[in-house]
Amino acid sequence: MQGAVVQLRPEGALPVALPEVCPECGGEINKAQERWRCAKGTACALPALIEYAAGREMLDIDGLGKTYVAALVASGDVTDVASLFTLTAEQLTAASGSARRAAKLAEQIEAAKRLPLSRIFCALGILGTGRSMSRRVARHFGTMDAIRQADAAAMQDVEGIGPEKAPVIVEQVAALAPVIDRLIAAGVNMTEPQEAPAAGGAGPLTGKVVVVTGSMTGPLAAYKRAEMTALIEKAGGRAGSSVNAKTSILVAAPSSSGKPSTKAVKAAELGVEVRTPEAFAELVADYLS
Repeated sequence: MQGAVVQLRPEGALPVALPEVCPECGGEINKAQERWRCAKGTACALPALIEYAAGREMLDIDGLGKTYVAALVASGDVTDVASLFTLTAEQLTAASGSARRAAKLAEQIEAAKRLPLSRIFCALGILGTGRSMSRRVARHFGTMDAIRQADAAAMQDVEGIGPEKAPVIVEQVAALAPVIDRLIAAGVNMTEPQEAPAAGGAGPLTGKVVVVTGSMTGPLAAYKRAEMTALIEKAGGRAGSSVNAKTSILVAAPSSSGKPSTKAVKAAELGVEVRTPEAFAELVADYLS
């Protein structure tokens, strides 16, 4: 059985008081589950949620920074992620203080409507679904409608989602039904493009776990961590975070010091294939943007 090991407590230890209200907004706490949450849900810390949603890896509304988000939330014009897609030119101008900046924001918001489902799903801010997991969910189900119909058992079919995380995701998707409905009404894309397999019937990384370390060079110079993860998954592989016995390939950029990285040393010890960014780019050439 698990529990507190009282005899190991240091002398003078003080009990930790459980919060009576949400530490973020001072509102009520939902204690229905093992993990307590603010009863307001995503409405709690709304500015932070909107800033997150507008980020480069989600909706990519580059001009929507903290100041403008704060103004839109304070005015009541933005109450959730879906509100972004119904903002008028007048509302954007009032928040940004410039009709020119408002026009640019409007262009970026319109472009965000056409993004893949994985980006939209990630922007919802569901616990346990960062960028990589959102891609897996979107690619597994294909459409938002299929995601909404999935129960906890179906959600566990997604790689990386276990019996504890699955019901939490399902519950949050259900709770966000009004927001999702409004996104649909605003014309936001709700499908994930399915990558065509390579000529041989499978991608060059099918069944392989790929770990990336260092800043990419050559054809991959513009690829950051999120783009590399997406590239690996498009080519049929799975992105790993650390080198271990399950790692198939380590993509290692040369270090400025000339010394191999810790991951490169580990890969050598385990006999893992190591490729430079240029060599890896040749392997996945058909999948480069």
